[in-house]
Amino acid sequence: MSDPLPLPRSSGFDDSQLLGWLRRGVDEHAIVAITDAQGVIVFVNDLFCRVSGYTREELVGQTHRVVKSGLHPPEFFAEMWRTINAGEIWHGTLCNRTKAGSPYWVESTLVPLPGPDGRPQFHLALRTDVTRLKRAEGSRAAAEAKAQQISEQLRLFFDHAPIGISWVELGHDGSRDIYHPNQRFCEILGLTPAEAGDANNLRLATHPDDRARQDELTAALHRGTGNSFTMEKRYRHRAGHIVWGSLTMAVLRSPSGRITHLFAMLEDITARKQTEAVLRDTLRRSEELEHIVNRSPSVAVLWKALPSWPVEFVSTSMRQFGYAPEDFVSRRFSFQGITHPDDRARVKAEMAAHAAAGHLEYNQEYRLVCADGSARWVDDHTVVRLDAAGQVTHHEGFITDITARKMAEARERERQEHDLRVAGEVQHHLRPHAFPATGEVGIAALAQASTHIGGDYYDVLPVAARQWGFVIADVAGHGPGAALMMAACRATLRQCAAGESSAAAVVRRVNRALHGDMPGGMFITMFYGIFDLDTHRLRYVRAGHEAALLLRAGGGHVELLKAGGLALGLDAGPIFDAELQEGEAELRSGDLLALYTDGITEAADAAETEFGWERLAAVLRLHRDGPIEELPAAVDRALGQFAALTTRTDDRTLLLVRPR
Repeated sequence: MSDPLPLPRSSGFDDSQLLGWLRRGVDEHAIVAITDAQGVIVFVNDLFCRVSGYTREELVGQTHRVVKSGLHPPEFFAEMWRTINAGEIWHGTLCNRTKAGSPYWVESTLVPLPGPDGRPQFHLALRTDVTRLKRAEGSRAAAEAKAQQISEQLRLFFDHAPIGISWVELGHDGSRDIYHPNQRFCEILGLTPAEAGDANNLRLATHPDDRARQDELTAALHRGTGNSFTMEKRYRHRAGHIVWGSLTMAVLRSPSGRITHLFAMLEDITARKQTEAVLRDTLRRSEELEHIVNRSPSVAVLWKALPSWPVEFVSTSMRQFGYAPEDFVSRRFSFQGITHPDDRARVKAEMAAHAAAGHLEYNQEYRLVCADGSARWVDDHTVVRLDAAGQVTHHEGFITDITARKMAEARERERQEHDLRVAGEVQHHLRPHAFPATGEVGIAALAQASTHIGGDYYDVLPVAARQWGFVIADVAGHGPGAALMMAACRATLRQCAAGESSAAAVVRRVNRALHGDMPGGMFITMFYGIFDLDTHRLRYVRAGHEAALLLRAGGGHVELLKAGGLALGLDAGPIFDAELQEGEAELRSGDLLALYTDGITEAADAAETEFGWERLAAVLRLHRDGPIEELPAAVDRALGQFAALTTRTDDRTLLLVRPR
């Protein structure tokens, strides 16, 4: 560092005066600090204290770490110390932090002051507060970034707007200096951006019948009559079809009135125009359609979707049932009121199930009671109307008399099912209808075949003194073959069960007896248990059948009795015998044992969700405190409500046992 220049003696003032003035000026303008060679502060001026918020006593003896902001990396300070330790002056901008924690920026000059050995003995720090300047720079940078973001967003909106947009910048001679259409504008017309930039291509794309009107409106803009117009017009798309568009043109003018920019916004309204055409055609033919509806043998009905389902329209063909349309519009009669009493609950349940499944169209068959008291079968085809928000507003019904078809079907069914009915009656007599009156066990059952004859089987039989056998079985398949195997299984089981207290031994004998006579592809699942009235122990086997439910008294805790085994008929003996496990459970007073076939648990609703053993257990738990004889009906009601919209394709059998 060079020596300071000497003060000319002709200046009129001495060195002490000059130093005083310089110190006063520096104190007012600059933040001054002097540190020793190790960076410990030995002097600060008043401005340093005012800006930092520290007192002189708090600063002297500390290093500049007391005002360090933490903003700069270690490399920044390493370079600074390398410079001043080399005896060189360092310039830079620093961010410090006040005692209150606020950041402030200073433009710094660090001057090393050498000692007698020429090495830096002190460091003089002169700093200028530039916080306002840095904040202004930050605000400007943020504003520029925000402006850039807005510009990019506007550009993105322009390029991907759902309507066509184009803008033209016109030169002084009216020529197109800049033209830019967005993607949607080109899509509507079927042109490339380059093709859309040619005014002649746009004119050719315009339908000939609409060109004159657009020319007239455009000429008015150039004459200064208004600054915008909107018109509906047709275009010939490149692919050959007609596109209807709503075109809005707007201009920007110079102070002299010259058009400098021309903007076009184009919305594709083809679908709206087509809908309007359809509506006009529909209105023209409404009287004809009403005449056709009224002459149709089917009855057209319109219900409003309100709790009372008010009727808004009924066609005159309702007279075929002895009623006038106004009888229902005036609410003298309701369609629910003329539905046959035996069909009302089913029809209501089906409607609720269709609504829950979100079906917008469905059919129902039921009987209407005519004005003369007779009953007629009808097919009711229902269509659900929705508004724009997807809410149901109306139900349309088309009711057709199908009495002749139903009577013919009934006669044919009667002829075809006579033999099956006889077989069903025989099978019905094979099931127990009067359970043993032991006074110690309550028993109830539900048996529903999917046809006249089925493959499900249940039985209650005496095994030995004070021992009773309970069995439920399901023959794979339906119809006469399954029914015959069920009868054979019943007879064989009754023969093998007498006097045998081991459930596994009984079922092994039954399997060996039936295996040779079992048709290919057919098998029998079975749950067989022997209940001892004295010990209250149930010894059971489960040959491929559903696990029995044991609902404990009190809290209703459910246990699954699922000791395993193969179904009967799949193996002649060795594998079957080895796989069959005999389980044991205690049935205390009030416990409920439920044996069932998969026709119950696999019953499905319209969404193909199965009823499952959990729902079965829930129904039994809900009604467990009532008489056991009422439980099968409760299960049947629950199944009917759950599977209201599905056809039953499997037999349903349930056997309930409850020790008293």
